[in-house]
Amino acid sequence: MTTSFDLDARLGVKSYSFRHIKENPEVAAAVKQCAVKVIDLSACHVNYDDPAQQEQVIAAYRDAGVTISGIGVVTLKNDEVFNRRFFEFARRAGCGLVSCSLDPDAHEDTLRLTRTLCDRYGMRIAIHNHGGKHWLGNSTMLDYLFRRTGPEVGLCLDTAWCIQAGESPLTWLERFGDRLYGLHLKDFTFEPKGTYHDTVVGEGALDLPAFLKALRTAPALESAVVEYEGDDAVGMTARCVKAIRAACS
Repeated sequence: MTTSFDLDARLGVKSYSFRHIKENPEVAAAVKQCAVKVIDLSACHVNYDDPAQQEQVIAAYRDAGVTISGIGVVTLKNDEVFNRRFFEFARRAGCGLVSCSLDPDAHEDTLRLTRTLCDRYGMRIAIHNHGGKHWLGNSTMLDYLFRRTGPEVGLCLDTAWCIQAGESPLTWLERFGDRLYGLHLKDFTFEPKGTYHDTVVGEGALDLPAFLKALRTAPALESAVVEYEGDDAVGMTARCVKAIRAACS
């Protein structure tokens, strides 16, 4: 499959999948066990208030040959000093994407402030959809925000949460493809009453071959990672990576 984003080479892991592993050198080793060399860092593995710890984090992945493709999901506020910590770390780590959420209160002020930081640091933010109960978990609200912001604000599409909200990742690609900057490849199985469980990507509700085919229309994608939050996270993440690469071939 030919895309502007080389998914085979640039596919990575969301570090939250390995939140049970506390030391970053061990996380890096787990990433490589999954046959990838890219990570999107979560707050469980980096302290945004401690630059010294941040340098150790960056060194752990650099020394292991693992690239940091993005950070998040962070919650932005109407507070420049608070938000600036995330951009400072992303710059140190050499990545240009901050996946985020924000509260509805004062969200317009938060987005105006964030635009200034994006311009200053030469980065983008990507709003993460977190299911049907979250105010930014549906396409109506995302469209509302995207129509009121410029290209500095995009989408970090979590495929499983999109489906849990009763929507289609394929439709979102068609609708928001130009604003798709981050991708969490995740899949759920669903019980009759709506309870969901993590599963190997493509073995649940996500039509993986169709989604990857449609992904060709996402020219601005910067980071694509597997996220698996269930048991045996390393082994199951490795299976997800294998399934994605098989669907790409």
